[in-house]
Amino acid sequence: MIRITLSQEERQELERFRGQASSKQSEKALMVLMNADGLSAQKIGKRIKRNAHTVRNWLKRYKAAGVEGLQSKSSPGRPKDKRDKSKQALEEVLCACPQKFNYPDSVWSVPLIKYHIETKCKLKISEDTVQRALQDLGYSYKRPSKMVSPKAPSADEKRAAIKKMIEGI
Repeated sequence: MIRITLSQEERQELERFRGQASSKQSEKALMVLMNADGLSAQKIGKRIKRNAHTVRNWLKRYKAAGVEGLQSKSSPGRPKDKRDKSKQALEEVLCACPQKFNYPDSVWSVPLIKYHIETKCKLKISEDTVQRALQDLGYSYKRPSKMVSPKAPSADEKRAAIKKMIEGI
């Protein structure tokens, strides 16, 4: 069982910390103060609706490093390994037209890039990862729009062709 004994100065420091810190940080100081008042980690956990294991961890951190131990360390987040690998593949891919890789499309789209990287580079990624990698490389992207070919006949030409066909029958 963890038991913390506080001097008057340490208690005042924790009270000051509670007033200045965010609610999460303040809660950690409260855990220490409650323990110093004689409550066990189990009872503290029940009162503030936290797991006793969490309370014990924060009490241990306070014992080891004082108020500094109550500061949360920033979590680094997920590594960017896939994005970095996909950037390399993107730079190679975007230099050429999709038709060079035997795709019927003439414009790269995010789903097509994702498919290409997954099949050719054997790298499983999401479309979001492709989009972030494109942004990191300074590319802007938008969905390709479907357009009528400039060689396509007009509506009047189509009607005339159909009329000609019907007359020919």
